[in-house]
Amino acid sequence: MTRQRAYAHPCAGKARRGFTLVELMVALVITSVVVTALFTLARGATETFNQQQRTAEMQLRLRFAMEQLRADVARAAYLSTPNSLADPRVCPRPTRALQGVEVTQDSGGVLPLGSDNGSIRPVRLTLTGNFASVDEYLVAGISGSTIYLQNQTPQWALRVTSEAEFRRMFLGPGGRRLLRITSTAGNTQFVQATDVVYADGLSTTPPSIRVTPPPVLVGDASTGGSVGCGVVGLGVGSTVSPVLRVQYAIENIRTEQPELYPADTTLANTKTDLIRREFDITDSDVAVPGGVRPVGEYAVDLDVGLAVDDGMGGAASGPAVLRTIDFGATEIFDRYGASLRTVASATPHRIRSLIVRLSLRDREQDPQFGFPGPRGSGAPLTRFRVFADRPGAARVRTLTAEITLPNQANRNLR
Repeated sequence: MTRQRAYAHPCAGKARRGFTLVELMVALVITSVVVTALFTLARGATETFNQQQRTAEMQLRLRFAMEQLRADVARAAYLSTPNSLADPRVCPRPTRALQGVEVTQDSGGVLPLGSDNGSIRPVRLTLTGNFASVDEYLVAGISGSTIYLQNQTPQWALRVTSEAEFRRMFLGPGGRRLLRITSTAGNTQFVQATDVVYADGLSTTPPSIRVTPPPVLVGDASTGGSVGCGVVGLGVGSTVSPVLRVQYAIENIRTEQPELYPADTTLANTKTDLIRREFDITDSDVAVPGGVRPVGEYAVDLDVGLAVDDGMGGAASGPAVLRTIDFGATEIFDRYGASLRTVASATPHRIRSLIVRLSLRDREQDPQFGFPGPRGSGAPLTRFRVFADRPGAARVRTLTAEITLPNQANRNLR
């Protein structure tokens, strides 16, 4: 009898096995390592992206603020004077001295955490010139305290298109703006505008400006005139232009414009901005209503160096010899930037350009961005301490630009 051998499966008789506990644990560890690595990589990439976005936003704020600064600095002394005490064309001289550029050291206390940020001492940069218009306007005649303007000129037709525009330029929101009168001989004098009467280009009655004191006439002793000083005759052909002051400083204006600051009081109190203020010039500076606005949010430092024309050792004639005065030098405040009302030796008319350095910080203090301690003298400003009870610091970006002063250079006063 033939026996048939039954076919046996190779695994027959062996129990089927799954993964052992050790294998599961190894797989779990490997998976955890991979997931953790991917999470860490993703988080790092996200933080890097967010930081790059904040840095780009800082750079944008910084460029915008510097362009506004550049535009105003270039207009310093425009249709005004670099220094009324040294300008031979200013006759008679105003009771209050005028200068195109003034740099003063801030008294401190503006920035938070003076112990950590005390080495930062922002300056106040004040500019005087025509910031209200781009033209000067021809005089039709002067009678006592009233200046009549020609309303048939292209400047009038193009620039002064309404009574509101006329009042904005020559009175301003404060209703009392300084005016420069330039005679046909090139002499200038300064008076205060107190009222205006508008007339369009079709009117036969000319527009007028009421001023105080009355303009000085050449040879008229009753107005203080002398030979060669003042406007000639009825002043026909003379020109007038408005003059005001613009000041840049690092400030917190939460009480004036709270809508620009965070609702959280702690955050709002630590925020400082680069502020632009307008002032009308009388016996003292009078803030123009509504004439304040931030041009650089979260600004922490504004500093200025100078390029001055020393000529031949300060001589009144000779080739220009430019000398650079570095940031923070006391000479800036004592000789070139100090107010002429207190320092007779000040020579701001010799300034030919400003080297402006502006620093803005990140909106938030980064706990991963360490703060080793207060910045040393001369060290670059790269981080700023906002909160003492929180780790880290806010990143800082700085932009430096040299801005020429064409109106001062053209006058070439030594």
